[in-house]
Amino acid sequence: MRPWLLLVAALLPGAAAAGQDVSLGATALVLTNGGAYNVSDPRPGLEAAYAYELGSWRLGGGLRWLPSGPGSVPLEVYARALLSTRLGVWRPAVGPELGLSGAPIVIPPRGGFPEDHSRQQASQLGPVYVALHAEPLRFSFRRFTVSALALQWGTSLAAPGASLRLQLGLVHLGVSL
Repeated sequence: MRPWLLLVAALLPGAAAAGQDVSLGATALVLTNGGAYNVSDPRPGLEAAYAYELGSWRLGGGLRWLPSGPGSVPLEVYARALLSTRLGVWRPAVGPELGLSGAPIVIPPRGGFPEDHSRQQASQLGPVYVALHAEPLRFSFRRFTVSALALQWGTSLAAPGASLRLQLGLVHLGVSL
């Protein structure tokens, strides 16, 4: 038998048992670069996510809308791969997230700084970010899921460590399809 046929035969039972879910939630995002004029106030937002469960993995992505605060595009698009376990109704998950953010990290300084200072700092920080996402309080009740106090910690990929991204997923409600 061909090796690829063996691989397909091994993966098909897992694919047949896979589920899909969609969720909506509220989140708060803090972006900072440690400067005296950075964005440090939490930005509340809404999030819509999709996940495809394949065994212990939850593969998916979503869209965040962060309407408050400065910025021309208050949207984020992301993809994530979470490793999850099942302990009764408890379904904690953790894994990496890769995203594209329109939320600004640097805002224009007020007095005492050269005009191009914030532009120079912003040029070092790109819109692509990587983060570690954790959902320790995620629960599943039949077809419905609820997650509270999810935590995310990350940085911009343009200059790793030059900025800090902290996000708190306040609450997410989901349904399995």
